[in-house]
Amino acid sequence: MGASITPELIKAVTAIVVVTAGYLAYYSIAFSGTIKNRLAGSYATDGQKTILFVFQKLTGFSLMGLLPAGLFFSFFTLQPRPYAFAGFSMTVPSYAVLTLVMLILATSALASRKADVYKRIPHMRLSQWGPKQVLISISGWALYLLAYEYIFRGLLLFSTAAAFGIWPAIAINLLLYSVFHIPNGKKETLAAIPFGFVLCVVSLLTGSFWMAFLLHLVLSISTEIFSIYYNPAMRFQFMRKETEHMKRP
Repeated sequence: MGASITPELIKAVTAIVVVTAGYLAYYSIAFSGTIKNRLAGSYATDGQKTILFVFQKLTGFSLMGLLPAGLFFSFFTLQPRPYAFAGFSMTVPSYAVLTLVMLILATSALASRKADVYKRIPHMRLSQWGPKQVLISISGWALYLLAYEYIFRGLLLFSTAAAFGIWPAIAINLLLYSVFHIPNGKKETLAAIPFGFVLCVVSLLTGSFWMAFLLHLVLSISTEIFSIYYNPAMRFQFMRKETEHMKRP
């Protein structure tokens, strides 16, 4: 006889479906050629590039976060808490977290030296980066990854773990996580597997997606900062240049 259909199985399958649907909706809208050309064409100004970035991150937050979560919790009378929206119990040693952060920063610094990386990152293709632009970038990534990690290392991971067990849940998570990176190229698709594994492990150990969110945010922000630094066509400008020399009395 086959495996019985349990409530946990129904929830896990529903999570897989709504997460996949949310990603497809996000990608088809946020990276639509028509929308991209309207918001920021081939000769877009810095303002238009910023608008496009904000639009894509808000779309990701809505369609990869609010949409799947809304669909899931409309099917099941549950609170987000059982799906890792609560605070976590810190069962991962602080030195291990610090080591992970240092490895992420070192990896970002090395990867961002390569032309194929800084030609794609940062997502806002601006030549001048002041405090305002950096703040918009960090805020956009934080909002986007909050939804992203809740859906992947919260809703999806914990619902599939309850239905199939820890290792099958991790395998499902890594499969979808890497497949969703295919549009970003082969290297990023492959790199998503070990990084996604680490995020799954720390989420299961802490009982929450929050640590995964923080680690992912460190990766994204540090890669953007290093890519700006190493890109010869970009530079930081945090202080205004004096327009006039001081005159002697």
